[in-house]
Amino acid sequence: MVETNLNPVLKRFYANTNAQFWVLQLVGWFGLSLISFFSLTLWYDQQTDAGYIAHTLLQSAMGIPLSWPLRPLSHYIWNIPFWRRFICLFSGVVACAAVWAALRLSTFMYMTGEQNLWPDFGGWLFGSILIFVSWSAFYHGIKYYQLLQSEHSTLLTVAAANREEQLKRAQAETFAQEAQLKMLRYQLNPHFLFNTLNAISSLVEGKETPRANRMIVH
Repeated sequence: MVETNLNPVLKRFYANTNAQFWVLQLVGWFGLSLISFFSLTLWYDQQTDAGYIAHTLLQSAMGIPLSWPLRPLSHYIWNIPFWRRFICLFSGVVACAAVWAALRLSTFMYMTGEQNLWPDFGGWLFGSILIFVSWSAFYHGIKYYQLLQSEHSTLLTVAAANREEQLKRAQAETFAQEAQLKMLRYQLNPHFLFNTLNAISSLVEGKETPRANRMIVH
């Protein structure tokens, strides 16, 4: 109902899952930059240092290509049993999160001048895993929603086809009944005419001329 009112550009966008993926990638990761800025940079009063602000943007930019392998991985393991899929996906999440955390931490020290932060790598890794788990959950939620919409659309198409078939069948039955009624009329009319003429003939043979004339007039 909603898509019928959309212009062709939006219709193509909704039909193109690849375009949707990259738009959501950009919005999601750079939305993370805003969250990091307001929750960390401002909280620790680092907004006056360009290095901290640039790092919040850079870590999101690095997250875009690092999260992309999770998409083909999700497609590849989609049809395997749930627990095997969960283990494979979680392993991919941890691997991507570890690389992202290492890059974040090394670039953070380089851009801000802070040193000796590697002992805190566990905390950076834990936060990275949470972010990539959220990414994976959001991605699978969208995929399941799209599957649900596709199944709903298929059911509507099948229901419409069944209704059309029932309508055609009802019309065919109506035409058949009308044809049968016409055949009955065609059969009754000659019999009625024959009986009428036979009755008039009997009156004429009985010399009942007035009655024969009235019957002819009627």
